[in-house]
Amino acid sequence: MLLHLSTQSTQRQTKRNGRAGVIDRWHTHEDLVDENREPIHSACECRTTKKPSARHGKGLQYQARWVDDNGKEQGKSFRTKAEAKACADSETAKLETGRYVDPAKRGTTVAEIADSWAHREFKAVGTRTTYLTLVRAYILPTWGSTPIAEVKHSAVARWVTTLAATGSKTGTTLAPSTVRQAHKVFSQILVSAMRDGFIHANPADHVPLPRLPRKTPKFLTPVEVERVACAADYRAATKRPGSRTDLKPVAELPTDDDGVPVIPPSTPTTNGLIVRLLGATGLRAGELSGFRVGEIDLVNRKLHVVEGVVEVHKLGLVVGETNPHQERWVPFRSSLVEPLRVQIADKSQMSFCISVSKG
Repeated sequence: MLLHLSTQSTQRQTKRNGRAGVIDRWHTHEDLVDENREPIHSACECRTTKKPSARHGKGLQYQARWVDDNGKEQGKSFRTKAEAKACADSETAKLETGRYVDPAKRGTTVAEIADSWAHREFKAVGTRTTYLTLVRAYILPTWGSTPIAEVKHSAVARWVTTLAATGSKTGTTLAPSTVRQAHKVFSQILVSAMRDGFIHANPADHVPLPRLPRKTPKFLTPVEVERVACAADYRAATKRPGSRTDLKPVAELPTDDDGVPVIPPSTPTTNGLIVRLLGATGLRAGELSGFRVGEIDLVNRKLHVVEGVVEVHKLGLVVGETNPHQERWVPFRSSLVEPLRVQIADKSQMSFCISVSKG
């Protein structure tokens, strides 16, 4: 019990009270005269009632002092007492309202916060690549060297406006979707700074953003999808091995009475199967490329969407998890069962349904 009380006593002695004030670094508390008004110490030119300290005339005279949330005493020096008092009052107000930021964190730049944020693990490789590209292209050139505590809402609003007007590589307007994405990523970086105590509010909140243009979705009919698939079969069946179909001139085809080109019958190919699967299921091309044989249920006619393939700068094609919360089962029609059975024949469960290749 005595040891416990002794420990408590020591803790009480070392704990600092939440106080603030101003000290004069050039003078001590000792008077220059005694009770009989007799001189005790030599006076200085700037003050006649207190003894000069060893720091007299060195550096700034007045220092604001306060105790932070962790009980650590902080200070900042000023030329005048009024400036020091204003600082002490301001820091005290921030402590009382929960807006206080440790002085050691106030000089941390946006680039440093962005680097820390970027090391978090994003599930989707494509999302991570897109975010980092936006950081390098649009955020760091403007904000990289700015202390995170000095990022203001008005400055972020001006940045968004400038980005929309001249943010492209050629100095012309930038697509509204890209501007909104860049703002979204910057806001996430600022939220990360908030969680780590570098700032207490997100200056990117409620910033006006450019509106996205309204576009009426266009969908192919089943007949149109089949025509595209047949064209893909025809192009793949007639191309020379190793050549690129996109560089080969399109041959003139006969037309029907309505002037619509008649696509000659062709042997089904992987290209046609890809078009039919995408048209029937609404999958992304990257999701389809990431399918493995074991994720195809021919009996129940379902595809298990787990992985996707994305092209990453300097890394080429990368297989990774699909976007968060997008793992799902997708049904497909019975006419695709046999083409898929042929496609996955003689492949192991972990083999890709469609070979992943670049080019």
